[in-house]
Amino acid sequence: GYFSCHWCHVMQRQSYQHAATAEFLNQHYISVKVDRELDPDLDQRLIDFVEQVRGAAGWPLNVLLTPDGYPLTGFTYLPQADFLRVLQHLNGEWQQSHPALSAAARDFFDSRLRHHEGEALSAAETSATDLVDAFVSQAMQVADELQGGFGNTSKFPNVPLIDALLDSIERSESPDPDVVAFINLSLQVMATRNLLDHVNGGFFRYATDPDWQTPHFEKMLYDNALLAELYLKAHRFWPNRGYAGIALRTLDFIETSLKHEHGGYMSSLSAVDRDNREGGAYLWTNEQLSVLLEPAELEHLQQKGQLQSQPGEFLIPPLSDPGQPAKPGIEQSILRKLQSRGIDSMPVDDKRLASWNAMMLNALTAAADMDPRFTERAQRLYEHMRDIFFDDGSLIRFAGNVDIADAVLEDYAYTALAFLRYGQRFADDDALDLARLLCERAHDQFLIDGRWQAKAEPLIPIMRGKWIIEDLVFDSPMTLWLQVALTVPDLDSTAYDSARAMLQRATREMQANPYRYGSFIMLRAVGAS
Repeated sequence: GYFSCHWCHVMQRQSYQHAATAEFLNQHYISVKVDRELDPDLDQRLIDFVEQVRGAAGWPLNVLLTPDGYPLTGFTYLPQADFLRVLQHLNGEWQQSHPALSAAARDFFDSRLRHHEGEALSAAETSATDLVDAFVSQAMQVADELQGGFGNTSKFPNVPLIDALLDSIERSESPDPDVVAFINLSLQVMATRNLLDHVNGGFFRYATDPDWQTPHFEKMLYDNALLAELYLKAHRFWPNRGYAGIALRTLDFIETSLKHEHGGYMSSLSAVDRDNREGGAYLWTNEQLSVLLEPAELEHLQQKGQLQSQPGEFLIPPLSDPGQPAKPGIEQSILRKLQSRGIDSMPVDDKRLASWNAMMLNALTAAADMDPRFTERAQRLYEHMRDIFFDDGSLIRFAGNVDIADAVLEDYAYTALAFLRYGQRFADDDALDLARLLCERAHDQFLIDGRWQAKAEPLIPIMRGKWIIEDLVFDSPMTLWLQVALTVPDLDSTAYDSARAMLQRATREMQANPYRYGSFIMLRAVGAS
């Protein structure tokens, strides 16, 4: 589970701290609690398993494995009585027939979970243009062209997909107007509905409904850094739609709410306040507003969002157009009074993770072209990253805790790319040297027999590496590594040759489901042109 996950805390109180349940666990199982951000590779492998057996997965994630390391069953949140009942039933089954259960878990793993990417294809079989067209077509099949975003249930920002669609527009002489309209619709609704906190700033992690009205209230460093960079990129295409303002204010939110006193940026704000109220700092009642605001201010705010018709608690609507600051006068006064309540009641996860800080450095480096104050922030973060994310020349994942979590491919790829871009933007040769060093070490540590391992020594070693890594919440670390390897000066010839050859990779799986590989497909297309 994770710090800012509401139901993880509920299950902690109800089950893990329940005396009878804990006693049964300790007697019959070896229990290991894992912070999913400290071991993202293990988390992703077990998420894949639960998705296979349950159709969906999330957190809290409970997976029971055989002593050989094969997942046997898994589930997300269960009430205490149901959780204990499952544990008791499985223990009884295990005592009676554990050889058969072990064999079944191994067989399921071999047939369904061992990574089958399909047959590798040659470059001649896979036209770069055809792959780009297939990616755009499949992405638009899952696009919600009425309400923005992807799918028709919960809505996540899905930055890699939108970013790859932007790249497809950039390389096209006549962009598809439906794709252009969809991207702009998605960017607009994410910034004007309730994915964005219109009082305090910052994007929430996702919306629980298809029209972006009900957020899940945690705020993650990675979401906000990636979205800020995405809006800055969109600003280059459409400079008059307020996208730069959205990005810069998002970076200001990170600066005020997630900056760590000893350098770098912290991971997240919890969805649950200190009184165990979900979304506590963000929700208002008409009674609270009537105490805080003058009658004219309350009337102005009600006209903005018809608040007087809403019972109970609600979120504040935007006071201004996307990317525009509150107007001087009544709107600034309203915003100042609302902000006076602050968000200090939302606990903070103060972990500083290498890859997430690298995402922030990428965003700050891009923002430096828009406003000189971000130049200073980028330079400060780069210097802090050199200090807090390196130990004896090696990258560490969790600043100040070198022994708790190993750096993974994601850390190396994002940090190398951030240092490359920083070095290019500010003509910093030391940053370029570090980018090259990280790129070479990633090649040596994580590329095993031609396949990428997310972790140098996986906790489930029976899993194979990947021939091509797909996009998930973040861009594929393989794609990011390739961007560095193909660009950074003086790269070791072995790593460079690997990158050139890797750029030609393709598989049947990538051909069948191209929307999962957007970042690599777009990079491959650039390399082929």
